[in-house]
Parts: sequence; structure tokens; C-alpha cells
Amino acid sequence: MVSSRAAIVLLVAASSLAVSLSSDGGATLFGYTEGTSTGPENWGKLSPAYKACGQGKQQSPIDIVTKQVVPNPNLDTLERTYEATNATLVNNGHDIAVKFDGNPGSITVNGKKFSLDTLHWHSPSDHTINGQRFPLELHLVHKSVDGAVAVIGILYKLGAPDSFYYQLKSSLGEMAGDKCNFAGEEESREEAGLLHLRSLQKRTGSYFRYMGSLTVPPCTENVVWSVLGKVRQISKEQLQLLKAPLPGSDARPSQPLNGRTVQFYNPPNSTVSFPM
Repeated sequence: MVSSRAAIVLLVAASSLAVSLSSDGGATLFGYTEGTSTGPENWGKLSPAYKACGQGKQQSPIDIVTKQVVPNPNLDTLERTYEATNATLVNNGHDIAVKFDGNPGSITVNGKKFSLDTLHWHSPSDHTINGQRFPLELHLVHKSVDGAVAVIGILYKLGAPDSFYYQLKSSLGEMAGDKCNFAGEEESREEAGLLHLRSLQKRTGSYFRYMGSLTVPPCTENVVWSVLGKVRQISKEQLQLLKAPLPGSDARPSQPLNGRTVQFYNPPNSTVSFPM
């Protein structure tokens, strides 16, 4: 059954499976249950378009070991300029994403402008710090005019409510009640209205920087990652609202560094949530 807010656009499965379009236009299912034919260790075998998932040398996520990072005071400050924009919540049976109707703003990374494209969440977190996985990770996905991708990762622990998620309470509740058939060609959508992003453009302070990939197929590489050094708080209720419409966890296991360096930017008066 499709609610009035659901759009028939993707093929996804309810048992922790997700879908990604292959280069020939077909749909290929992938999942997160290790030891299964569609599990993370087999993503690279599911489609020629997913080759990087199995053979890439700059894959994400990674475990960030703080004692091994390289301080770099010359990195950029990740100044973000976001504006309130009408948005839609989208559940494809794998994750919850926010898609914007207009241009919500941009950041500048290494002198290049990247426009904010989408937001989405992983629970538990994709990235780990010193082997620790967190209840939630928010990805702010930015794209440049030449197709380059820069992602800001924000980790969350359980605690006080986060003001940003108050705006999503109603639409997430509605989405949890959508009875979409994720084994068929359905995708659940909920209008989120005007979404204010001020709390997401707070002064960044410290962050970890490395070159990686998308954390879902096709695992495209050359993604500039900036994982914030301050862990934010989210309430248990807010976390459950984000997880309720999904069939299960959607975190990819940590990938080998393969000689990559993780840099660390820590300007004065910044808060770092980890021992350095």
C-alpha cells in the first residue's frame, strides 16, 4: 500500500537491503548483513558499477585513530553558509535523506566551492573513532560544478535533544506510519516544509580530514571527508524517530587505510571530544 506521499521510483527490499542504479540502468540490491551474498564484503561482486567497493584503495568509512592523525593548521575552516530551504524527507528502505527544493547553501573546501546537495543519516555511525562506533552519523553531502564531492560527517551520542531535529518530528512520525511495500517499486516521501539549517552551520572548530569514498555502492572514490571532532548530542526519542521508518542498521564496516594519512585541524578554543 502506498500513502499519498509515497512515490513509485525505486526497487528496495525491507530486510536491510537497499538499491543503487547500475551503469546500465538496472537496479542492484545490496545489504548490510555480513556473511550474506549481498553483504558489505560482497558489494564489489554485485555489479560492474560497484567494482570500487571491492577493489578501491581509498574506501570509506575508516576507523580514525587519534594518536596517529597528523595535525595540519593550514586546512580551511569549513565555513558554511546555509539558508532555510523547502525540503522533502525520502525513505528508500535503506536510509532517510533530506532532498532540497532549492539551493540551501555551500561550503568552500581547498579553495573550491561545493553546494549542499543532500543530508542523510547512518545508524549506527559509519565512522569510528579509536574503535568506538556512535549511535548516529549525519552526512552533509556537497557537490561542486565539476562533480567533485565533499562530505561533512557529524557524530552523535545520546543526551540532550538537538534543535535541528525538532523540525523533523512531525514528518518523521508520518513517515514511520507509511506502509510502503519496500519489496516492490516504492519510495516513501514526506514534505518537511521550510527547513532551517542554522544549527548545522555553527563554527566547525576541529575536524579530521582524509580522502575516501561514498559509503554505499557504487563506493565512488576521491571524496573529501571532514569528520567533526566534536560529538553532538541527540535525544533517545529523536534517534528512534530517525530509525523507526528503516528496517535495520545501515553502517558499513571500517575499510583499510592503505597508506592514507588522516589530517587533523584544531584551531584555538575548539572542543575535541576525543583524547589526542
